[in-house]
Amino acid sequence: MMSRLMAVAVCCMMLLTACVEDDNSSNSPVPEPQTAEKNYVERWVPVVDPKGEAQGTVMLRFYDDMPSVAYINVSHFQTMMYPGTAIQTQALGEGRYQLTSPCGTAVVNTDKDTFDSDDYEAFTNMMDMVQPGMPNVSLDGLPLVRWKSMEATPQKVHLTLDYGKFGIDIRVDGNDVYFPLATIADLYTDIYMHTADYNGQQVMVAPMGAEELEDGYPKFFIAPILKETRTKDMATFAYNNLCFTLTNFFGYPGRTLLEKKGLKEKGLDKALKDYGQAGEMTRQLLLSTNMYEYIGGTNTLGCLLNDGGHTDTGIGHTSQMDSSTDFYKTMGNTVKAKLEEFYGYCPEYAALRKVDEDIEALSSKLIEARIAKIGRGVTYYKEGNTAYCLFNAFDCDFAAWRKFYKGEGPKPTVENHPNDWLAVLLDALEKAEKDPEVKNFVLDISTNGGGSEDIVMVITSLMCNKAEAYNENSLLGMKQKIYYEVDRNLDGKFDEKDAEVKYDLNFALLVSACSFSCGNMLPALMKDFGIPLIGQKTGGGACCVLYNPSADGYAYRYSSHRSRLMNQKGENVDPGVEPDLKLETPEEFFDFQKITQFIERFYSSK
Repeated sequence: MMSRLMAVAVCCMMLLTACVEDDNSSNSPVPEPQTAEKNYVERWVPVVDPKGEAQGTVMLRFYDDMPSVAYINVSHFQTMMYPGTAIQTQALGEGRYQLTSPCGTAVVNTDKDTFDSDDYEAFTNMMDMVQPGMPNVSLDGLPLVRWKSMEATPQKVHLTLDYGKFGIDIRVDGNDVYFPLATIADLYTDIYMHTADYNGQQVMVAPMGAEELEDGYPKFFIAPILKETRTKDMATFAYNNLCFTLTNFFGYPGRTLLEKKGLKEKGLDKALKDYGQAGEMTRQLLLSTNMYEYIGGTNTLGCLLNDGGHTDTGIGHTSQMDSSTDFYKTMGNTVKAKLEEFYGYCPEYAALRKVDEDIEALSSKLIEARIAKIGRGVTYYKEGNTAYCLFNAFDCDFAAWRKFYKGEGPKPTVENHPNDWLAVLLDALEKAEKDPEVKNFVLDISTNGGGSEDIVMVITSLMCNKAEAYNENSLLGMKQKIYYEVDRNLDGKFDEKDAEVKYDLNFALLVSACSFSCGNMLPALMKDFGIPLIGQKTGGGACCVLYNPSADGYAYRYSSHRSRLMNQKGENVDPGVEPDLKLETPEEFFDFQKITQFIERFYSSK
């Protein structure tokens, strides 16, 4: 059955064959002509990708009342982010303008500074660049995985975003609508991490998303903003924009200190004001024109939004700053001092720090126990009729797999790509299946901190014959069941021959509190699919992660509203998943006899 969003995606494919050529086109007369609300200057600035390669130019506008804040025509933004497409603008009267993108529509009220849409996810959809026709859901571009279909409940949700409430001004000039660049970038940034940011000299876009940004913002882009001070208008706007973004677009996993103080109901600014000295200190730092203090505030905010590892608003962690510079050294000293002061105001954060430290210590102990039992660097091990595969990250060499699928390179294997965890898994499954002694297969993700959902889909497809994910868009309150397809025989085709790839093995997962993010998602799915979990309760991590631009050219990471993972019952999995067999000590994780006996009892009772 085709859902509404799927229908929109199909519509998107048709529209893209007839792209709008005029970025400022309108299909109706303007009933109430308006002129620019403020005086301004316009500048053409270069657009580059994270490698510094030119991607064209774009016109930015700077108003006299906010001379440091870049504004952009919404259609120019659409074309910059998704070349060959544009937004049509239609004046509706009374300050209202209908915006039509290739896949959806929205209405902006420039008098009230609001955004309304019945298909917000479709309106901002850029995933067609990853796989033609797919809606705005998760896919990381691994060529052996593709989106198939989706069920959404409810299928239609009306969304109103009140920018005016946060002091963000949407502007109009004639029939052209202008957003602050950072504000519309926040609206569009997707799970693939198509994003845009401006550093005062150039705009950087990420056509390849997270693959281009996995090491943070490049030095050439960060360098121009490493200044001791910033302007008052930028400090105020950046704070307002941050408050809007985190209030509306945060995924609300459920465990952060600010959530417990009413972040969703109050909004970020009020939640900080009500938090006491720790919150007020953070608020004042975020509003500071002193760059070092501001960066300190992003780090103390990260403490209040600590959700186990997904959210990190602290500038300095997500960019490739030059550690030899005076700026970096002063920044480090300031951040350290501000954090120490913050800890004194926020004793409850000590408990979260203790959890993080305990998980880190557990990971070290598990690694030590593993090395003592099977040796260092071993990813496949057999004990009796049970095979073990160490799977330490949901990651692989995406570029190598793309080359293989294009016929431009060899298939990644443990021989030519020893650090490719997908190759490690496929090699282990092949060895186990060919070994007549092996009946059981244990995937050890006990020290796995996460990675790509694409690889989760590969695993559930191979082991359970299912490739589906359950999540909720926490902004829309929409629950989604998303189906994927996996090219299991790696022949470049998604067809009936993929079903011929089967493994006659009893599968189990070895998990711990260190199993986070995708290391939590996989156990949640496998438990629903009837695969036993062995070890300890997983570490949680329910939301997809967005690498988000800040208004002044930095970046931060946060748990996004676009996908908060659930189990089949519709429950948030951030609290973690309980094992079927609990192990008390790190040494028990390698008690092969105990584990094998449990697996055989589990499957014999089915």
